[in-house]
Amino acid sequence: MDLRFYAYSDSTKRGVCDKKIELGKQLGLEIRVEKGHQFYWYSYAVQKKGNIYYVYESEIAEENMAAEVFDYEDVFRYASLEDVKRHFPCKYGTCFKDIHVLKGERIFNVDFYDVLYT
Repeated sequence: MDLRFYAYSDSTKRGVCDKKIELGKQLGLEIRVEKGHQFYWYSYAVQKKGNIYYVYESEIAEENMAAEVFDYEDVFRYASLEDVKRHFPCKYGTCFKDIHVLKGERIFNVDFYDVLYT
């Protein structure tokens, strides 16, 4: 399993991540997992826009990436960061403290979903 996140102490990282989310930064993770002799990419990201926390989650088989055929691709909206943390899916050995700032990249476009849901 490939994990793309950085190691920080739990309390330091939690405080830094919470502040960055509150400032509207997108944080997330992408991991590569093997399921039944196939590789998949799992993505999770959260971003605050206005007073809404948008959470994106998807999974795609590596062989389907060029055609962008996702096994699933969901966006959820929450009213608080605590709700986001309570609903973290805990898949593939990850937990909310594993998310990190996505330097120079975004997993999803929050503006697209903000327009879609308003």
